[in-house]
Amino acid sequence: MSNTPNFDLKVKAILDATTAGERVDRLTGEAWMLTDTEIDWCKKFNVPPATVSPETRWKHHGVWYVGYQYWYQSHPETRKPIICTVHPATGIKVLPDKEWFEKDFLSHGREYQLDRPFFEQWRELQLAVPMPASRNHVEPVNSIAFVSQGDEDSYFVGASKTKRTYYAHAAMDVEDCAEVYESSKLQECFNVADSSRLHRCSFVRASYDCLNSSFLFDCRNCEFCFGATNKRNKKYLWWNEQLTKEEWEKRRAEVDLGSRAVVSEQMQRFRTFVRERAVWPENFNDHAIDSTGEYLFKTTRVMDSYLCGEGAIDQYFCNFSFGQSENNAFTGYPVNGSDMYSCASISGRRQKFCFLTIRSENMEYCMLCYNCTDCFGCIGLQRKQFCIFNKQYTEEEYWKRVDALRCTMLDRGEYGEFYPAGFSPSYPGDSGAMYWFGATKEELKKMGVMEFEPESLGAIGEELADPSKMRNVSELPDYVRDLTDDWIGVPLFDPVANRRFAMIRPEVEFYRRMNVAPPTKHFTARLKDLWVEVNQGSFMETTCTACGKALRVAKNAGHPERKILCIEDYLKFIEQHG
Repeated sequence: MSNTPNFDLKVKAILDATTAGERVDRLTGEAWMLTDTEIDWCKKFNVPPATVSPETRWKHHGVWYVGYQYWYQSHPETRKPIICTVHPATGIKVLPDKEWFEKDFLSHGREYQLDRPFFEQWRELQLAVPMPASRNHVEPVNSIAFVSQGDEDSYFVGASKTKRTYYAHAAMDVEDCAEVYESSKLQECFNVADSSRLHRCSFVRASYDCLNSSFLFDCRNCEFCFGATNKRNKKYLWWNEQLTKEEWEKRRAEVDLGSRAVVSEQMQRFRTFVRERAVWPENFNDHAIDSTGEYLFKTTRVMDSYLCGEGAIDQYFCNFSFGQSENNAFTGYPVNGSDMYSCASISGRRQKFCFLTIRSENMEYCMLCYNCTDCFGCIGLQRKQFCIFNKQYTEEEYWKRVDALRCTMLDRGEYGEFYPAGFSPSYPGDSGAMYWFGATKEELKKMGVMEFEPESLGAIGEELADPSKMRNVSELPDYVRDLTDDWIGVPLFDPVANRRFAMIRPEVEFYRRMNVAPPTKHFTARLKDLWVEVNQGSFMETTCTACGKALRVAKNAGHPERKILCIEDYLKFIEQHG
């Protein structure tokens, strides 16, 4: 028996009248195709068809993703500074994680009003309930981290499990490294993206099982290589030229990557080398059974999705799926989650239009709820049931009210829409929307993101804000050997990013130990440089360079000009040239 019979009848009438065909995206104004497959998913979840394209939905969710950002806020009561992922200009308050979890925000409950827009009332609740500053899954040790999986002695790392690592995102089992994105099992590495099982490597992309190498793209089981693309089981390569051990060591000794000028020259050569010499497979999927998309690993029937890991089953237009996640649609970051629709950063079962609801079930339009069931429009609850806008009801009263609320929202065109982009706790310029999903600034404006300066309202902290101590990055020494302790903690201004930053002692010691040139870019800009070299969750139509076969491939902002081969021709190329 249905708990919301009036709503069910309304949705059924809408879905029965819905047919596949061209639609106009409500946010971008561009045409898109509503397919029979998507209509079937709508029927499965008992929701009306979306008013924006699947691609726009990903970008919209991406505005809510932290991406990679750190800010200062003041404690709402003590005014002590807190390092967090929530920009103060959003108006959303924060508390330290431990303090947040000790509170019960049922005290913020309020009576909703059917004659007022739902999201208007939800926003009022959002601004009243603080967010946890770091949202760590495992308490980090002596680290500055967010969404930590267990970091130790690491600084400015996100969604990672690291030791003695600096400036990293989605880095798992990584030790003694810096500038890492979406990589795992690294030791003593620098500037690495989309790679795994590396030791003492630098400037590496899409490579695995390599040692003592630099400037690699799509290499496997290589060591003592400097400049290589699409190689397998090689030693002593110099920009794909085979050298003897003695000749390679002689050339390598002549290139000092401790100099920023030398690194800049070699990076430019690397980008040109990849563009002119490398081939790209139509996707980097591995054991993706009956699946389509990019970066799919051991998935089954996962369609039109992006970066889904082992255990993903029966998913449609999902991204960043981890653990045993299945039967999800248009959802981002489902972690051990099933039967989710249009959610983001979530775990549990049977949820719709939720953000950061963890180990919860039967939730709708909720945020930051842990171990809850059957709640609607709630924020910051723990172990609660039958709540609407953080107010407790009996089970009978709850379902009666939810039925009326759903119907009203459906009639107003609210039900089925994700939270407005302007409610996001993230600074849009550092969120996942632009770099992971290819959103433009114009698209973000059409979505209605909140616009503000990144360094506004004290977001960078008091130490960096002191103009009397400020130095331009152009004053930094070129060679790491000249980087003295006097530079530690000095506010530096990056004119390109228009941002201030400072180097910390463990970071400087890492540069010296690994012979890494002193950086002149803001650390968020350095991570963005890695993001743009990795394939995005945004797709385009092209053809195989070799055979002309039609392909649907992921876009790459850093390498728009690529030689892309279908899987069959790519494997032939590797067999002949790898």
